Amino acid sequence: MTQLQVSRAGRVSVLTLTRPDHGNRLSQQMAEELTAALEAARRNPEVGACVITGHGDVFCLGGDYKGAGPTTAGRAEFGRASVDMYRAMAGLGKPLVAAVNGDAHAGGFSLVAAADLAIVADGATLGLPEAANGLFPFLALAVVRDALPKKLLFDIIYNARLIGAREACELHVVNKSVPRADVLDEAIQMATTASSYNSDIVMLGRDLYYNMRGVGPAEAIDKSRFALMAALAAKDQQTS
Repeated sequence: MTQLQVSRAGRVSVLTLTRPDHGNRLSQQMAEELTAALEAARRNPEVGACVITGHGDVFCLGGDYKGAGPTTAGRAEFGRASVDMYRAMAGLGKPLVAAVNGDAHAGGFSLVAAADLAIVADGATLGLPEAANGLFPFLALAVVRDALPKKLLFDIIYNARLIGAREACELHVVNKSVPRADVLDEAIQMATTASSYNSDIVMLGRDLYYNMRGVGPAEAIDKSRFALMAALAAKDQQTS
């Protein structure tokens, strides 16, 4: 049975996590389905942007590591699927908006951080509570560390502290807080606006952002220069 529902709202592909009985936790299967949907969206010229949301009143409460079983091989496959999913999010090449319809904890928080933009429900909470459960946000840390200042990040981790929608807005973890019933519509509208520009140029710019992460200033400038040249060529082709 599928764990991800894919639908369309105009040129926006809506990806809905559908494990409500498990807090929409990310299983290996769900991560693989999400990866496949994102890769298909990148290839599809009729899709201008993607929105990720959760079914029911919860966005995502983390990764379902227990479902991976007790073996090293099973856990390795779960980790591999998670890494592939984050890479597909980074490599989408199109606007990616999180419609945070409810609580986003642990791996769910990392999905929010990995999105370009995010709308959150007024009553939702976000955080990394793994330490309170005897773990640490190992996979989520790779994504969330870029979204929060160091002192705040470790405050949230060490105290297993959940932040509310208002604080998430103030910290620029999300863009806007709205009533739960309006979250998806607001996210789709945001994605529609973001996808209304030249798709080739947007893809070049978004890919540039992720390709520049972790490289030195000189290499970043080189990557920017080549992206600009490609964008100008695309613009010339559009106007000719």
